[in-house]
Amino acid sequence: MGTYRVGIVGCGNIARAHANAYKKIPGVEIVTGAELDPDRRKGFAEDYKLSTSYENYAEMLEKEDLDIVNVCTWPRTHCDAVCAAASVDVKGIMCEKPMATNLKEADQMLKACEENGVSFAVGHQHRFDPQLAKARELINEKVVGDIVLLWGHCSLDLMNNGSHVIDMINFLNNDEEADWVMGQIDTRNKRKGYMNHPDMYAEDMAIGRICYKNGVRATVELGEFAPPAWQFHIIGTDGIIDVNSPGAPPIRFMSTDTSGWTAPEIERCDPREAEMVELISAMEQGREHISSGRIGRNSLEIILAVFESARKRSLIELPLKTEVNPLEAVIK
Repeated sequence: MGTYRVGIVGCGNIARAHANAYKKIPGVEIVTGAELDPDRRKGFAEDYKLSTSYENYAEMLEKEDLDIVNVCTWPRTHCDAVCAAASVDVKGIMCEKPMATNLKEADQMLKACEENGVSFAVGHQHRFDPQLAKARELINEKVVGDIVLLWGHCSLDLMNNGSHVIDMINFLNNDEEADWVMGQIDTRNKRKGYMNHPDMYAEDMAIGRICYKNGVRATVELGEFAPPAWQFHIIGTDGIIDVNSPGAPPIRFMSTDTSGWTAPEIERCDPREAEMVELISAMEQGREHISSGRIGRNSLEIILAVFESARKRSLIELPLKTEVNPLEAVIK
């Protein structure tokens, strides 16, 4: 592993999570950051001993010789920041989720990175959660037979925690291509500026049904009336795998070959650190990141298809044809 200079765009709480992960990786130096808020910028620069800091990320990208840029701003600014970083000869970009607010932006980001030879990843760090990695391993070993249904749920909205939930369901299904989506949403409060995405609209509750081309079905529930635990239920023809069940081991399974719940051993790791190490490895090996921009776009497309299904009151076949965010039209 070589030596890499990192610059961070947006110096809020999530940027600190990124920076703390990089501090654990030998050969990586966080040298600069860009942040509009002067107090936040000053505090971040002091805490991480940055040699420089900027109000404007465009100035940072122009003046600094960076290998990696992490985009940790609000979602509506992701597209411009990623495209700007891709244009200045960086080697890798890590963008926080959700990747973008619509598919038009996502495609612009992918094009900019591809044209400039940049390794581009989206911050779906739960792909490195040891219990979820073990779950996919058990699925591929057919410990519970053939998978019939994946069910994931959590609090908050689809573009927030839902981005992780859908990405993890895609991950558990080996990133199989989705065929169609149906969904319904509740927008009783017409929320805008909700929780940690103050620049976006958010639904109060969402339910989505996904059918994949390999025949696996999935159900996602997010929001006020969804089960609040960050939890996944994997139902197979011969048993069930349960991940993150409250009061239970991080992962357990039951099958026709067991006499009850079995909790496999897992190796602990820091998922955030692992996604940064993976970015560096992808850069050095010239391969796709396990959570690449292309894979991140798949999750975004399913989220937007849930919104479009609710807006049109119909099943939505993929690929999704609209480039805008249908939730905005519903709430407006």
